[in-house]
Order: sequence, then C-alpha cells, then structure tokens
Amino acid sequence: MLQWGAAYLSGKGFDESRLTIELLLSHVLHLKRIQLYTSFDKPLTEAELGSFKGLLQRRLQHEPLQYIVGTTEFMGIEFAVDRRVLIPRPETEVLVEQAIRFAQDKLSDQSLRILDVGTGSGCIAVSLAVRFENASVVAIDKSSDAIDVARLNAEKNGVEKRLSFSALDFLESSSSDFSSKFNLIVSNPPYISRAEFNELQPEIREFEPSFAVTDDGDGLSFYRRMSQIGKALLESGGAVFVEHAFDQSESARKIFADAGWGSIEPFNDYSGHRRGFAATNPS
Repeated sequence: MLQWGAAYLSGKGFDESRLTIELLLSHVLHLKRIQLYTSFDKPLTEAELGSFKGLLQRRLQHEPLQYIVGTTEFMGIEFAVDRRVLIPRPETEVLVEQAIRFAQDKLSDQSLRILDVGTGSGCIAVSLAVRFENASVVAIDKSSDAIDVARLNAEKNGVEKRLSFSALDFLESSSSDFSSKFNLIVSNPPYISRAEFNELQPEIREFEPSFAVTDDGDGLSFYRRMSQIGKALLESGGAVFVEHAFDQSESARKIFADAGWGSIEPFNDYSGHRRGFAATNPS
C-alpha cells in the first residue's frame, strides 16, 4: 500500500506523495510512522483498506492532509485542526520564536500579558502560554467556530486556565474593547489580497476558511488597523509582532512608520524572505 499509494499520488501530480501515504496509513492503523516499517508485512483488513481508500480519495480532491488526519504539529506541539481554522504554517513558527526571544531579552522580570489577534487554531497563543508559565494570554478571532477549536487546543495542552478567548473582529474593534494593556501583541493576520486569493492552490482556496487568508481587499487592512490602535493596547516597553506575505515587507512597515511607531525591525523566514516585523511604541 505504501508503494502503490505513493506512486499513484505522484502520478497525479501531488508533492510529498510518500509522506502523505505514510501519514494516512499511520492514521488508519493507529501506528507511528516508524511502526509502518517495523510491521511492514502486516496485511490490511477489509475495513482498514476501506478507510485508507476513503482518506486517499479525500486527498485526491485536494483536501489538505492536516484536515484529513485532524492534527498538525506546530512548535513541537500537536494541535487539532479542521476546516474551521487555518492550518498553522512553518513561517508562523518564526513569528513565535521572535516574540519569545524579545520576551526573554526585554521582559524577563515581569508577568506577561499577551494578545493573540486572529488566533485560529490557537497555535500562537497556546505555544506562548506553554513557553511562558508566567503569561496570561487573550486570544481573539472573528469566528466563534475558530474560538472553539482554539479552546480545545488550550485544554489539550494544559494551558486553558491562563488563556481567555473572545469572538471579536479586530478590524471593527477599538482599544476600549480590551480591559487591559499587553506586553506583547502577536498576530498572523489575513494578508492575502482578494486578487491573489483567487489564484491560490485549491487546498487553500477551496478548503481553508477564506476570512483567515484574505481581507477581501489589498491584503494590508490589518496593518492599518493595528498601526492605529496598537499603541493604546501596549504597555511601556512592549512590542507588536506581525507576520506578512513575502512581498509585503516594505508596504506593511511603511504603514507603521507613517503612523509614528518607533523601532520597526523586520525578520526573515527559514527561506531568507522578509516575513514579519516587530514594532515598538516610542512613547
């Protein structure tokens, strides 16, 4: 099944066909990937074969593998994911790593208040709560369905007591919607323009929630809103960390610079592309 499935997927033009088949079989058989090879001569029952073929058919329809198996890994932590939330991406791990580094260097002597804007699966909020036991995290998302998934992942990873969730559309919010200020604001916002969204691969365009991918505009709506109200949400010495598309660095940073923010420090993803920045309040 491994050999046949990998060859079949590859012949249909799918990338990482071997890995996909391994993960589908692991899911059906309730085995770790290494166990597929230590039990290489195991015959599949009719029920197992039927389940596997059903999952393979879903992948052939371009449904993301993470939705099919129901989980993904982020920052070394397992998260439940389904079509209610965006699938966490490796470049967002860089965003979290940058926020962690800043907190360790600049905020190590205090309890942290963190705001995660557009929490989705909760991958950012939960990862930061796991890393900082002295942190309390507020996670917001416009989708109550996404909040349900994020809350599940907080409980799954034992940090639910230090997270609070709110269904709130940040683009329609004001600083008065928040009861306190924050040391860190972290976000992977919807930054794909509507025109670009229509050109994305079907795995994203047809399966992931569009509101988590595009702002239905030019892709810069979030940065404008954060640049306007972010200062009022930050404690002295705090910072905003945001992710953006690989070609948005200059335009997104200019929005913050024009709004009078202080230090605006870009950072790169694992491929060396500008994929985000940290901005501090000069006052």
